[in-house]
Amino acid sequence: MRNRHRNFSKRDMLYGINILVLLVGICVGAIFANYMNSIQNEELVQYLNEFFIRFPGENFSRFAVLQQSFWSHGKTIGIMWALGLGIIGIPFILLAVFIKGFSYGFTSAFLFIHYGWNGFLFSILSCLPQSIVLIPGIVFISAASINFALSNYKNNQKFAKERRGKWIDYGLVFLIGVLIVMMTGLIETFISPVFMKMIMPGMIG
Repeated sequence: MRNRHRNFSKRDMLYGINILVLLVGICVGAIFANYMNSIQNEELVQYLNEFFIRFPGENFSRFAVLQQSFWSHGKTIGIMWALGLGIIGIPFILLAVFIKGFSYGFTSAFLFIHYGWNGFLFSILSCLPQSIVLIPGIVFISAASINFALSNYKNNQKFAKERRGKWIDYGLVFLIGVLIVMMTGLIETFISPVFMKMIMPGMIG
């Protein structure tokens, strides 16, 4: 009972750390968006304006979008899982979580600064559907990877007896990661564009 409670507390702590790192990344990204120089701002705004004009009427390959989504999110989750194979990978796992949070924070803040509430609404509608699956998935994969790395570092007889079971569990984590990537890709390809097109007409006038 005591061991079960200790393991439960350890999982909670790992989830808490990853959520904290994600939130710090969001805050840093939002702050960074406020301190970009004027040239960078103008270039990015020009690019976004062109995107907002072209996207609603542009025919795009859903297969290409789905493929790109699988590759992008699959690479992130796959690298995090692989980094969990060694104790040295733990800082890089947390860095990956931070970068994901940074991208969300920067995007939301930048759109709000330059497009007001329409920009903020666009960032929510374009990111929220897939984020409902992706963000908890990233936190779960990250915590599981760190936990496996720490357990693997404990090179004792008890762990040696449990090694096979731990590898099976970690293999299941990988399969869950694949499922998360597939669900995220499908949402990003078939659901998010619908919401994006709803708000785009109000983005530029």
